[in-house]
Amino acid sequence: MTVVAGLIGYAVGTIPTAVWLARARGIDLRQGGSGNPGANNARQLGGTGLAAAVLLVEIGKGAGAVIAGNALAGEVGAIVAGLGAIAGNVYNLWYRFKGGKGLGIAAGVMLALWPGGLLVMLATIAGGALLTRSSGKATLIALGMAMAGSVAWWMWEWDNAWGAPARLLPSLALGTVALIFPKHLTDARAHAKRATV
Repeated sequence: MTVVAGLIGYAVGTIPTAVWLARARGIDLRQGGSGNPGANNARQLGGTGLAAAVLLVEIGKGAGAVIAGNALAGEVGAIVAGLGAIAGNVYNLWYRFKGGKGLGIAAGVMLALWPGGLLVMLATIAGGALLTRSSGKATLIALGMAMAGSVAWWMWEWDNAWGAPARLLPSLALGTVALIFPKHLTDARAHAKRATV
């Protein structure tokens, strides 16, 4: 059932809700702006209202995948389904494995499995963006903090409020980093290149 949980998570992640929401407003996220079907491009092309709607739905998808995975295969199934949802968002089968950047859906997964880690990531992204003026660089820093935080939670057996036990958090963090790091590394490099031009 763990494999089934992962497949369901992946299927949830591939649902192009951001594209649908934008299309309802007459906006094509894949053709305009950065071409990325995510909240940041939605904000650039359609404003904060559209971006908020996209982000909330992505968070809901991530959390929903975790809940489904937990029902099917317990704690391990929850993590596998959550990582599957992130993979489906980033490597979308219906778009030739070219999808979003995975941050919104990863937030939903972490909200359901590790809310403390999500708070650490959000605070790091906010601070990093102010310091570096680059969302890509800020996200890379936040991913590193999430990895370190997951090990700390595990070593000191801190309470996790709800979701996965601390012993499983490094697996969640490592999987999340592996899936979304490449997209944000590309963003960070592009920002650095523009800064030197």
